[in-house]
Amino acid sequence: MEAITRGAGDAFLLACNHPVWPSLGLIDGSRSSNDIKRSWDRIKTTARQNLSRNWQSGRLWWNDPDAVVLAGEITDEECRFHATAIYASGGMVLAGDDLTRMPSARTAMLRKLLPPTGVAAVFADDDLRLGVINLPASTMICIFNWDDREEVRPIALTGRSDRTIRRVSDFWTDETVAHDNGRLTLTLPPRTARLLAVTS
Repeated sequence: MEAITRGAGDAFLLACNHPVWPSLGLIDGSRSSNDIKRSWDRIKTTARQNLSRNWQSGRLWWNDPDAVVLAGEITDEECRFHATAIYASGGMVLAGDDLTRMPSARTAMLRKLLPPTGVAAVFADDDLRLGVINLPASTMICIFNWDDREEVRPIALTGRSDRTIRRVSDFWTDETVAHDNGRLTLTLPPRTARLLAVTS
């Protein structure tokens, strides 16, 4: 690997299935999950793998959460979950669909993933249900429902008050989300996620 790194010069080296600690300083990017497939089971498991490795991205290398797959038989809610997980990873964005056959709404979602922020979400705990991304112009709140049942979730926009919050909006639709002094309640359908942009 040292020889490959020297020979590659300025090329970006993306590793997959590599030993973690011996790879330090030898690669630029690391595949951080299993292969993605257009099924809920694989979307869910790769999301959990990627988000559990958020701590590596931008510190050891740039994480590669595998391709974004927004076309095919996945539901709109599963598609939103997948796209939100990719955004929350803060890693690379590689399109895995035939873009000439993408529905317009899902093409618009892919466009919103570009360019990647390079900032991974920090989660409240290992349940990976609530993550926060602090960006220069906004704070992004990543809310996941991993379950097969609807969930009503109270959300506190941590560290903010009604005097400092200018707007809360849904990142994917740009619709305004109502809140009360930085608190709101969301009803999350099964297998979905919300990505909220908080500006102040």
